[in-house]
Amino acid sequence: MSKWWLGALAVVALAGFAAGPSAVAPAANGTGIKPFGITDVPGRATALVPGATGTRWIRLKNAENFPILVRTVAAAVGRPVDGAGKPVPACPASSVRVDPLATPVTVTGDGTADVALTTHMVPGAPDACRGLTFPLTYTGTAVKP
Repeated sequence: MSKWWLGALAVVALAGFAAGPSAVAPAANGTGIKPFGITDVPGRATALVPGATGTRWIRLKNAENFPILVRTVAAAVGRPVDGAGKPVPACPASSVRVDPLATPVTVTGDGTADVALTTHMVPGAPDACRGLTFPLTYTGTAVKP
């Protein structure tokens, strides 16, 4: 059975998963929406095969001194790259999808919370997708409860 690796560059990004810089979800002043960080949890690679479902762990970081309620997190899948970081046009980004955060998560003041997002590789993913990294860009919203 061939394995495909699902990876992430945290801006965050989905070969294994390679962690990158943390992202801060957008915030608007005066609206009650709070900024927070989203990064990949190191050491938790996700390997997928066509038609399979996996788990991608992310870490939510709250830099405020009070709790926040993270209401949403979504991941956009970017163009996959090979081990040398070169794009692979024969494997479309649509070969992988990531479900949004299933339920809101409270993150303590100055704290972190690790949560899982469900990942999927489409059943008909091409062989060209084998061993690639699928960059993920995370976005989300959080409020002060």
